[in-house]
Amino acid sequence: MKNIRNILLPLCIFMLFSCEDELTKVPDFISEDNVFESEPLTEAYLANVYQDIRFFNWGGQAGLNIGMIPAIGGEHICFADWQDPNTTYQRTYSAAAGDGPVGYYPWNNIRDVNYMIENIVESTSFNQDYINAKAAEAKYLRAYMYFEMVKRYGGVPLITKVQDVNDPEEELYPSRNTEQEVYDFIISELDSAIPYLSAEPIGGQGRADKWAALSLQSRAALYAASIANFGQVQIEGVVGIPNSLAQSYYQKSYDASKEIIESGNFVLYNEYSDKVENYINLFIDDNNSEVIFAQVFEPIIKGTSFDNLAFPAEFRAGWGCNFPVLYDMVELFDFQDGTLGTSISRDEFNANNKWDIDEFFGNRDPRFRASVFYPETTFKGGLIYFHSSTLYTNGQGQKVEVSSGNLDRNGEVWPASAHARNVRNTALLRRKNVNENLDLPISGDSGQDFAIFRLGEIYLNLAEAAYYLNQMNESLDAVNMIRERAGMPLYDQISEENLRKERQVELCFETHRYWDLVRWRTAPDYLDNVRMKGLVFKYDLDEDRYIITLKNAEPVTREFGPERFYFPIDQGIIADNPNWVQNPGYE
Repeated sequence: MKNIRNILLPLCIFMLFSCEDELTKVPDFISEDNVFESEPLTEAYLANVYQDIRFFNWGGQAGLNIGMIPAIGGEHICFADWQDPNTTYQRTYSAAAGDGPVGYYPWNNIRDVNYMIENIVESTSFNQDYINAKAAEAKYLRAYMYFEMVKRYGGVPLITKVQDVNDPEEELYPSRNTEQEVYDFIISELDSAIPYLSAEPIGGQGRADKWAALSLQSRAALYAASIANFGQVQIEGVVGIPNSLAQSYYQKSYDASKEIIESGNFVLYNEYSDKVENYINLFIDDNNSEVIFAQVFEPIIKGTSFDNLAFPAEFRAGWGCNFPVLYDMVELFDFQDGTLGTSISRDEFNANNKWDIDEFFGNRDPRFRASVFYPETTFKGGLIYFHSSTLYTNGQGQKVEVSSGNLDRNGEVWPASAHARNVRNTALLRRKNVNENLDLPISGDSGQDFAIFRLGEIYLNLAEAAYYLNQMNESLDAVNMIRERAGMPLYDQISEENLRKERQVELCFETHRYWDLVRWRTAPDYLDNVRMKGLVFKYDLDEDRYIITLKNAEPVTREFGPERFYFPIDQGIIADNPNWVQNPGYE
């Protein structure tokens, strides 16, 4: 999966790139006129675009932005309120405040892609097959960037040529296209690129191929269908898509998903008989046949600090404990016997009830156990602790509660309380994507790839599209493929509710839930006027059980009004181009 790094040396050329951020920049590095006469320079040019896109956000303070979309989606937050993921979910969104760290305006990158598409066709050094392939790859990247914008803002200007300062004013200061036009552009761009992209799967190496393009089409068309189905057209279509178009978008998503599944190039990862171990390794094993397209990393050379940020306190070398999981998310995970995760009333979390931790957590969906660290999780040959204190009967026959020192638990050392970093927020931590094989991870030490598209999502895309196309049996079969792999009981029938819950569980922490709640227009039901919860664990040594109570995991009550289906347009954008209209609710 590491072939993309073969072009790292040519990338040094691009240290001479201008840092300008306008579409009209004039190149001041090695002349762009020469780039598309040299294959190494062309590959380096494209690699620079890939690098700048960051298919998921792994920037920010030490890489903490990995947690940004899960935080605003109510899955997990970050350790401290000053960290960007937390300031983002706590933010008051307005015209004046703008969209903050979640904003995305990749005009510089789009300009570079436009330049390549326009000029590679003029090459006298390349054969037509190479020109077609590289232009198609550039179109995929441009489509991906527009998708990232349209899901945030609705319609944005479609700029498909390099702007020049001498262009007419209406070209230099374009108005926003409609949301429908942007989605149609994305889908048509991919249609035109797919015939020229590699049919051999190379997306796991971080490069666009036919299957990555079909995956983007599957996802983008599904989003467009949802907006048409559940949304409202406003400001003359700049946001919203006519309801009459929903079925055609569902069909496009279904067709793209079906082609990927039936290609036989990808299979659901099933290398381990133990369902928990299998799901853990799906996100650690860089060489598996489920991944369609990945953001590729290599320790030290191009590594992340994810494990340094995520390791629980007992095993950390640096920050650790930075992704506390919210109990509201835990409730989505049902038990393996089919009992609903919400069947336990929150009223039962009181000082009078004591819980067997294996029954409370260990009998849940294996995907929960693979995705979340909870009390007494086994990790690296040891246990992870989340209790704030221990109760036991002392030598005088008195029941006492202690929070320091060590106790004896059947001949084993038992800490009276867990490390403060484990306990502080929710007393649960994200495990998904954590590489247990590392010893003491340091900054830049993590080399596991992050799947941007994987077959599990494609099955769920197909299931959702099939459901709204009234193909219920196919929808049910697709969801049950995912549940069978997870070791969960199969559904007898499909419903909108279990379809949506399955998606949130299977794709948890993979930056899907927030966007799904937005496109379904259900986000206010989950993210408005709510303060997400964490847990407090007290361990009873005599009974080997826990007293579990709830606590507020967040310092503020979340707000999510209907205006938040789209982020506000940054005022700087509108100041530069008054033809950009502000999104509804932010005037």
